Amino acid sequence: MNDVLIFNDVPSTWEHYLPLGNGRLGAMVKTDPCSEILQLNEEGIWSGGPQNRINPDSKKYIENIRSLVKEGKVLQAQELAFQTLSGTSVNERVYQTAGDFKIDFYSEKNAGLACGWPLQHKPDKQAYKTYESSLNLSSACTQVVYKDEEGTTFNRKTWISAVDDMIFMLVTADKKGKINFCGFLDRGNDSDKIFCEDNFIFLEDSHGIPFCVGIGAVNKGGTIETKGVCLTGKKCDEVLFFIDIQAFKWNKKITEKNYRKLTLKNTWSSRCKKNLLQMRKTILNSSIKKAVEEIFEWHVNEYQSYWNRFYLQIGKENEKQKTVSELLKKSEEASSELVNLYANFSRYLLISSSRVPGILPANLQGIWNCYMAPPWGSKYTININAQMNYWPVNMSGLCECELPLFELLERAYKNGCEASQKMYGCRGYVLHHNTDYWGDAAPQDAWLPGTYWVLGAAWLATHIWEHYEYTQDVEFLKRYYYLIHEACIFFVDYLVPSEIKASDGKPYLVINPSLSPENSYITKTNEQGALCEGCEMDNMILEHLFKSCLSAKKVLQKNACSKNGKCYKPTDFESFEYILKHLKAPSLNKDGSLMEWNTIVKEVEKGHRHISHLYGLFPGCTIKTDDKILADACRKTLNNRLKNGGGHTGWSLAWIMNFYAELGMGDMVLSSLKNVLSRSTLPNLLDNHPPFQIDGNFGSLAAIIRMLVQSSVKEDGIFVVKLLPALPEDKQWQNGCVKGVRLKGGVVLDFEWKNGKIINRRIVSGSEKKIVFP
Repeated sequence: MNDVLIFNDVPSTWEHYLPLGNGRLGAMVKTDPCSEILQLNEEGIWSGGPQNRINPDSKKYIENIRSLVKEGKVLQAQELAFQTLSGTSVNERVYQTAGDFKIDFYSEKNAGLACGWPLQHKPDKQAYKTYESSLNLSSACTQVVYKDEEGTTFNRKTWISAVDDMIFMLVTADKKGKINFCGFLDRGNDSDKIFCEDNFIFLEDSHGIPFCVGIGAVNKGGTIETKGVCLTGKKCDEVLFFIDIQAFKWNKKITEKNYRKLTLKNTWSSRCKKNLLQMRKTILNSSIKKAVEEIFEWHVNEYQSYWNRFYLQIGKENEKQKTVSELLKKSEEASSELVNLYANFSRYLLISSSRVPGILPANLQGIWNCYMAPPWGSKYTININAQMNYWPVNMSGLCECELPLFELLERAYKNGCEASQKMYGCRGYVLHHNTDYWGDAAPQDAWLPGTYWVLGAAWLATHIWEHYEYTQDVEFLKRYYYLIHEACIFFVDYLVPSEIKASDGKPYLVINPSLSPENSYITKTNEQGALCEGCEMDNMILEHLFKSCLSAKKVLQKNACSKNGKCYKPTDFESFEYILKHLKAPSLNKDGSLMEWNTIVKEVEKGHRHISHLYGLFPGCTIKTDDKILADACRKTLNNRLKNGGGHTGWSLAWIMNFYAELGMGDMVLSSLKNVLSRSTLPNLLDNHPPFQIDGNFGSLAAIIRMLVQSSVKEDGIFVVKLLPALPEDKQWQNGCVKGVRLKGGVVLDFEWKNGKIINRRIVSGSEKKIVFP
């Protein structure tokens, strides 16, 4: 139970379709009985090639900007930053749709197209009255079942196999000769060519990264043929559709200069056709039934190798599962049935959008996007959103699903080194608040409260150490260590002394210019500004980064090397230790809440969606909950934000949930979860920013798990595991079980609770020697 989403209503908009994915390919399935749409995605389809957007005047003017900020001339500093730090092309590349496969299913009596748009055959009214669709989370497939006016029952099952790396749709009927269809590919104005060849239909485009979509079908009974650019079938007993998408492939030798030349030779279309020919041959060598049995079995076995690792059950299992719409009607109650289903769905999304055969991490919309110019480019926003996507990954046993994130960071490294040197005259590497398919490192947008933030790589690099803490994989840490170290090196050069002194009488080190992500304040001249001389989030991320680096060095010893295998100088680590001692500790406002900037200022938006100054509570390491003063300051900060309208987006609520989970405030976590489900969840359980943005699903999943179990590492290497640290008082939560949860220290744990108390716990794998259960 809790692993099937059931629907009785056909989705009205794309955001309500059902998502399928294998890491590389994605599809949003409309599940319409008569006029089906499969909106298609491939992770490598972006709006263009690599760009060198580094502003040539950055290094020349960075000290001027710093001086203006220091003097309180923030607006002048912002003007100069806009002129000299912004990318020479303001925007990075954006993720794009591969187009739609639109296919009508109709009875013989409804043959022929009426006038109007969209083009479709006369729909069968009975089909909609008997319709039911579902998304099976344990087998990763959608299903549509309906009965037409003639009494024929149709079944349509769609899935994306990672083994065969293709999209499949099987259509069957309980009476022979009843399947008729007409399908075609559509990408609006953005396609070079749509054509038929060898009884396949194809769509090619080269406006951005060039690609080819190809679709074929094999039938039992009746006939299938191509006409013009349509794939048609008449009087079939059953039909198996198969879809492939191939795009120009990234490699590290591609540059802005050679990209166009490399794309002149079309290899992707021939790959696509070759794959379709091979699949058709495989199917025809047996039968549709036998081929489907094998293809689907391989798909399920591969998918379940991820899915079966973790199990969560809050409250009792329900004998009969309700439809999603029935559950959402009482979403403000956050029934345990809905919470279990939501958590499982979010885990399903992570597996579907971030695994082999894919090589890229989940973006703002996972792997699903119907637009040519999507919201925020559907790329990688790395000032919270991309990081939040991976908060639950290790706890839920999906460690491999995080590897694409590190591959992207590695892809961005070279560009980040260039940006560091050419923009700021620094060593190491830097990323700003966004990156894209090419690992672009220059500032994105020209939006003063967000664009000139320099901590993107720093935050991402902390995930490397976090991944190691869960897996204890030394070879992994050895491979990616340089990404942590080189992020530190950038700040050794970039940090500047402030006027505030540390306990040794030496100045604290700060980032200048800096900003608190996407927020603003009232300057000394009584104007709204964003740039500042350091802020709380800077200090907390830097502490997290430098501590992670020194911890990794302690594990690796002589193997803590550069990308080229060279040992780093001892003076590097001395600098890291010095910086850690000269980062400003958290300070409090007059009301006892945590300061967001390094000095007390007036906030412009007291209910801002970002609560960046609590980074040190979660996911950082600055604030320990046994520090009563700082813990109380965090509570007051959260209260201030919420009473002024904060937490009004899905991902913001998810972060708030994790803050409250860390503070052990289960009832407040549940309250925020109720808001997520009632205000920020779409009818198919996708997170609604609005618009659809997937980070809220993943952040909420992390919080739900962390309500039940949290693990941390003490300085002496002991792993502390808290069971039921934020269990709410709600009756539905007083009983339950978790199986396969991963803990820091490389441990896998099963546990069960009853009446709010642990009644059973078992270490499934790993050693209990260094674990303490308080």
